[in-house]
Amino acid sequence: PRTSAARQSPRQPILAAMEGATEAFSGVTAGFKASMKDCDIEQGPSFLRFLGFITAFASLVCSVYKLCGIMSAIGHPVMYLLYGYIAVFASSTMLFEAKHEWIEKISFLSKYQDMLIKHCSFLTLMGGRGVFYIFQATLWLTFSDSLGEIIYIACASAMGFIGLLHVLAHVGIMPSHIASKAVASFEKISNKDLDGDGKVGA
Repeated sequence: PRTSAARQSPRQPILAAMEGATEAFSGVTAGFKASMKDCDIEQGPSFLRFLGFITAFASLVCSVYKLCGIMSAIGHPVMYLLYGYIAVFASSTMLFEAKHEWIEKISFLSKYQDMLIKHCSFLTLMGGRGVFYIFQATLWLTFSDSLGEIIYIACASAMGFIGLLHVLAHVGIMPSHIASKAVASFEKISNKDLDGDGKVGA
């Protein structure tokens, strides 16, 4: 038994080293996947991402508010279904405007984003998301049959405007000085450093 123990003891450091190498490899693989996702998703300036995220979030809130009207599901089931589509579309759009670090911390959101990258690759491009914003705007317009439907018009206008900005930024038409002025204006309104330069409104 002593001889057997003596023979097995040298294996313990080797096994420990193998386990450590496996853990290190797993960490490197996870970091590699995260960096690859960063490279796969085209994102614009910070202020444009911020506006896109806020606009998509507002669309999500409005659609969820409409989904709370259960009676409309009985009277207008197709319209109710469209609200559900808009909620899913808005949520999906937010994933591509948010920071990758936030998404990576929530496993099911990261997996859902990976699925979208694989099957809806147009969302990884600013131009593709811009067209998708405009498409969502048209969905909101289908509900606005009069000027009294201000919530629909507001959502459609915001989504359409953000979509246009994304398309322009994708093709490089949006000049940098216009972007800088827009950032400064929004920083003065929100009193926050949106572009990460350490200054507010400059």
